[in-house]
Amino acid sequence: MPFSGRDESSRERIMAERWKTGFDFAAFKEAFEGKDLDRWVPFYADAAEWTEYRHVSPPRAPNRMIGKQQIAEFLARISRADFDITVADKEVTANRVAFSVDCVFPDGKRIFEHVIAHLEDGKIVRQVDVEAWHQ
Repeated sequence: MPFSGRDESSRERIMAERWKTGFDFAAFKEAFEGKDLDRWVPFYADAAEWTEYRHVSPPRAPNRMIGKQQIAEFLARISRADFDITVADKEVTANRVAFSVDCVFPDGKRIFEHVIAHLEDGKIVRQVDVEAWHQ
């Protein structure tokens, strides 16, 4: 992966994160923000679970996706949707990554979420999102 425009310390941090977790957060962020389905889906393990808590799926009944196929179908819908995504505030440990997601729609409405993803062998095996929607 080229590091054009990045200073040496940024390159070293990215390499250290990838070595520590086996998870390439920089590539994940690029795929996520670009809504690049072909590059996004492979970050999830075959048996991954994704749980979302939002206004229409509260703690008593969260939205759950089980398995890479269900997650891929959801990401395909996201990839086709008309809004911009920004990923920020990342924290990476040996077995988890946390970050924020800010989605902005053409009408100015937003969705903001915090995500914690559990990692095994460089893949996301469990992801939990808590979302706040502009209504």
